[in-house]
Amino acid sequence: MGRDELEPRPNAVTIRDVARAAKVSISTVSHVLSGKRPTSGATRRRVEDVIAQLGYRPNRVAQSLVWRRTFALGLIIPDIRNPYFPAFALGAEDRVRQRGYTLVLGNSEYDPERESSYLDLVRSQQLAGAIFCLGDEMSPILAQLQRAVEEGLAVVLVHSPMPSVPTVCADNRQGGRLAAQHILELGHRAIGIVSALPLDEGMADREAGFLDVLRESGMGVDRTAVPSMYGNHQIEGGYQAMIDLLAHAPHLTAVFVLNDLMALGALEAARASGRRVPTDISVIGFDNVPFAALANPPLTTVGQPIRQLGEQAADLLLRVIEDGKPPVETSSQPNVLLPNELIVRGSTAPPPAP
Repeated sequence: MGRDELEPRPNAVTIRDVARAAKVSISTVSHVLSGKRPTSGATRRRVEDVIAQLGYRPNRVAQSLVWRRTFALGLIIPDIRNPYFPAFALGAEDRVRQRGYTLVLGNSEYDPERESSYLDLVRSQQLAGAIFCLGDEMSPILAQLQRAVEEGLAVVLVHSPMPSVPTVCADNRQGGRLAAQHILELGHRAIGIVSALPLDEGMADREAGFLDVLRESGMGVDRTAVPSMYGNHQIEGGYQAMIDLLAHAPHLTAVFVLNDLMALGALEAARASGRRVPTDISVIGFDNVPFAALANPPLTTVGQPIRQLGEQAADLLLRVIEDGKPPVETSSQPNVLLPNELIVRGSTAPPPAP
């Protein structure tokens, strides 16, 4: 009998073939795949080695019927046009695929009703769990998410820390401090802010950290001392907010823009207002989206570990799913906080000489 007759072809491998080759029962292979029951280290490794050698791919439709569970997870984002979120999704998808799940993307367009409809999919068990990147820190879905966790559903929040819901976020306050320290070290004292509405908690923390450092340096931080304007999270919102800010406070020599998309618009607005960046005015953003380095001039920004945030959010969601139930105290939910880094490029420089 030839080798081809002894070994199953990869596209025809079944769980029975894996069990036979690993010299274990079919139920043992099933336990290794599902992770629902403990399996000894040696047995698990032997089964995993056989799966890799034979190229076995579980039939998730069949498993969903047998195990009465879905292998689809949701990632709910507020704005698919923002390049931040595709980078985040890549990290999350890598993690969930490694564990045999599929990631389903939902775009809420900052609409709480859409966010709520995706949570309903978790409640109906069409999704095994979901990662929520909310568009508004005051979203009415926050209360629904808290109830969902209390009900034992698997949900994870990103950028909107709540003590009662598992959360992953970058340390936005620390990131705001980095931006302020950079601007002050360059010698700027006439400083403005471009923020966005709806104002999420992450942006509020960025601004708070920024103002903390200005205050510690002895500067006033009221709206007269540090004027601000609001955009709509997009390039055009940053453009219009910067136009309005410079019309209101033409003496500014530096502006902190609370996300990179708006910062790109702010760069163009500065040029449209007759100012050279960074000779006349410095602009610093936040996020380090993939094309920030391609701006004209390249954008100085506070870089979030975007892909790592996606990976950590997926890891946390999978941990919640595998635990099978929430902690006794909902106030003790796991929380992952990641640091940011300052990325200095060509859009910041010392202020012009008086």
